[in-house]
Parts: sequence; structure tokens; C-alpha cells
Amino acid sequence: MLIAHLLDHPALAELDLSHNVISDRGARALGKLLNGHSQLTRLALPNNCIRAAGARAIAHALARNSTLRSLDVRLNELGDDGAEAICGALLHNASLLDVVLAGNELTEHTAPVVCQLITTNSTLTSIDLSCNRLGQVSGVLSATGGGNFRYRNVITEVGLKNCSNNFTT
Repeated sequence: MLIAHLLDHPALAELDLSHNVISDRGARALGKLLNGHSQLTRLALPNNCIRAAGARAIAHALARNSTLRSLDVRLNELGDDGAEAICGALLHNASLLDVVLAGNELTEHTAPVVCQLITTNSTLTSIDLSCNRLGQVSGVLSATGGGNFRYRNVITEVGLKNCSNNFTT
């Protein structure tokens, strides 16, 4: 219901729906908002019970959206499938500067697409992957300079706190 009204408010620049349990249904609605005439530059969705299906809806919109600069989906339940969808979409997104995927039950299965994103995206400046069980990606990224590095792109910060395989929930 709220999203329907937001669709009629194209001047809205920032939206913070933290801790609202919007779930996959709400994430799908937000995907429609991002696909529309939205001028959102910042979207904060921490702790909303968003899973892979909701992440895929957001990812679908991110592949086309050209206004969003910051996306925070920390503390959801995206899992590997959801994170892979978002990272895959960001391979083609030229506007997002900052993404937070911390605390989303990611494992080493997400590592290949995360590494690809970090080494090829030309606009992303910061990605936070903290509090996930990334194993391989955390070792690869740490070896590049403690999470602060530069490839052929503009990424300057990668958050990797508590990313070992021994991280327990």
C-alpha cells in the first residue's frame, strides 16, 4: 500500500524502511518503485526478513535503475542466491556507489560473483560484506591490502569484519 503511494511521489530521494519486516512481498514492491520513475538515491532496508526472492526483485530493478547511489540490505536473509542476484545486477549498474550486504548468511559460494563485481564494476566505491561466512573471498580480499585497494575501478573500501568460515550464528 505504501509503495503504491510512493510511486506517485517521483521527487522522493531517500527511503529508510529499516526494521519493518517488509519481507519478499515488500521487496518486490520496491523493485517496481525502482523500475519506475523513481528518483531515489538512497534505499535502506536493514533487518526486513528479505530472502532470495525479494533480493532477485531488487536485483532486477538495479540492473535498470540509474538513480540509486546507496543500497543497504544488511541483516536480512538473502543467502547466496539473493546476494548473487544483487551482485550480478551490479555488474551492469553504473550508478550505485555503496552497497551493504553484511549479515546475510552468505558463504564461499558467493565468492566468485563478489570477486567479479569488485574487479569489474567501474562505479562502486564501497561494499560491506561483514558478518558472513565468505571464507575464500575474505582471504583473497584481505591479501590485496586489508580491504582497501584499487583494481581497474574505483572501489576503495571492502568491509570484511567477522567473515571467516568459523563465524557462528
